[in-house]
Amino acid sequence: MNTIFKTNDDLKKNDFFIFLPKTYKIAPINISDICKFEDLKEITSQKQVLLKNTLNFSGNVLLWGAKGMGKSTLVKSVIKYINIRYKKNYKLIEILNNNIGDLTEIVYELSKLNTKFIIFIDDISFKNNEDNFMYFKSLIEGSLLSHISNVKYYVTSNLRHLSHLGADSKFNDIEEKEASQNLVSLSDRFESWIGFYDSNQEQYLNMVKHYSKKASIEYSKELEKLAIQWSLEKGNFSGRSSYQFIKKFKKKTKS
Repeated sequence: MNTIFKTNDDLKKNDFFIFLPKTYKIAPINISDICKFEDLKEITSQKQVLLKNTLNFSGNVLLWGAKGMGKSTLVKSVIKYINIRYKKNYKLIEILNNNIGDLTEIVYELSKLNTKFIIFIDDISFKNNEDNFMYFKSLIEGSLLSHISNVKYYVTSNLRHLSHLGADSKFNDIEEKEASQNLVSLSDRFESWIGFYDSNQEQYLNMVKHYSKKASIEYSKELEKLAIQWSLEKGNFSGRSSYQFIKKFKKKTKS
């Protein structure tokens, strides 16, 4: 009998979960409002790579790069898309950064179940000398637990190598080279890297057009002007900004 999920029915009836360290349980989460896989624009190649990898359950994935370009949303939406369209039964479990130390017990318990799990860690970063850095590196590749076939890791980060030396680090030339190699050694253990890059104004407005159509909002020069003003306030042309703008505009017009 499984003990890590809050109830046995939870695993059967839900696709999305989060680990709760205080109770040491994995609990279901309803994310019905997540942006659909089909509605994520300007990241076509990234979507194709993650879709193929997930369908084949073929390896651990690092999604890295620009903020607000859909890394986390893509992970969640691809699970929902695959489970509906391809009749899969994948389960996504989010582990927060400060709970990485609990992964040994979590993965061991998951290995007993006849279900495929993706452990999702969002916006991760380490310092070179951090205990969790070495621990997680071993879990990805090296530990006996890294050979468990029904668990994969999907990790997002703004940093390509998930880590940095830290401003207070003091090394001589040899030590700095070794420390840098150690940082790279973690990201190298992922089978697939998917990069996300800043979008430009044209791409941003294409996303605004798409989301406005989905929200039954007429796209006009005035809406475009407001969207550009919004992006300037946000300081970027990201997919997140375009999505947030339309949500706010729709809410404002309803009130």
